[in-house]
Amino acid sequence: MPENDKLRVALIGPGRIAAAHLPAIVSASDVATLVAVAGLPHEKERTEDLAGRYAAERAVHDAEAVILADDIDAVVLTVPNHVHAPLTKALVENGKHVLIEKPLATSLADADTMIDAAAANGRVLMVAHCRRFFEGAQTAKKRVADLGRPLTLTHTLGVFAEHVATQWWKSASDTGGLALGLNGPHVLDTMLWLISSRPTRVYAQTRRLRDLWEGEDEAMLMVEFEDGSLASGYISLNTRVPVNDRLINGPQGSMRLTDDRNLWVNNIPAVQEEVVPYINGDSSFDNQFREFVDAIATGRTPQSSAEEARTVVALMEAAHTSQATGQPVDLDAYLTTRI
Repeated sequence: MPENDKLRVALIGPGRIAAAHLPAIVSASDVATLVAVAGLPHEKERTEDLAGRYAAERAVHDAEAVILADDIDAVVLTVPNHVHAPLTKALVENGKHVLIEKPLATSLADADTMIDAAAANGRVLMVAHCRRFFEGAQTAKKRVADLGRPLTLTHTLGVFAEHVATQWWKSASDTGGLALGLNGPHVLDTMLWLISSRPTRVYAQTRRLRDLWEGEDEAMLMVEFEDGSLASGYISLNTRVPVNDRLINGPQGSMRLTDDRNLWVNNIPAVQEEVVPYINGDSSFDNQFREFVDAIATGRTPQSSAEEARTVVALMEAAHTSQATGQPVDLDAYLTTRI
């Protein structure tokens, strides 16, 4: 990308989350331009609709055309979890920076392949852990040190998936479990981000309450940290009364963060932001995309880097092992010297 030019961006994957990323690209028109929206041939109608709605220069019906295009600098990748690795590797090897939907990958082996390929080709690989980028979450990060150490953190994230929103959700291997693969990264990433200590052990149990899919639709986790902090997470796809609530306690104080937007510190409101439908895009997607663009422009490591996201994948993988064995799992074997 020539100096002072706008970042030329494509989006691959015209599924439901694309409608949250595309407004963020368009809103950053001072620094980026939307060149293409790409999907597979059977997604032609949806691809062309999104390309037209967000004024992309073209609709593309073959990911290979984006991979090889010389007028695209960066790609927002919103494809099923199990194809993250091959597409990312091909994109960075052809000179594209990548902002990829979470999770980074469904296995550590794939995560490492992606990280190595991005590093070898000097490309930015950022993971869309979007819930970091609300003002409430950012303020919580700045003020969490005031609570002292160690911390306890509990995060409840419950939504109601009334039906299978997209066919690949049916497959446990394609999603990385289901609850753990879809919403687990939100819980695990902000847990790791706010506590900022090396995780040492995880215990997890999962259940499937409905037979719409192969994977789990309920998950409970407990994570221990090197500094003595302790975190628990509850992830549900069966919650008819949606909830997204974190409670963080330390020896010097408490914080509560709801919907990533509204923050109380010691029962005093610190940030209050209107809650809008997450899937429609919001301030977190805007802030996240600008972070991606700025990291490319300045050559720095972005917030929510692939290296950080690898730890989330490690915890997901260890959580599945814990579920299978019924035992806590030490994380040393999962957290290599990359972390």
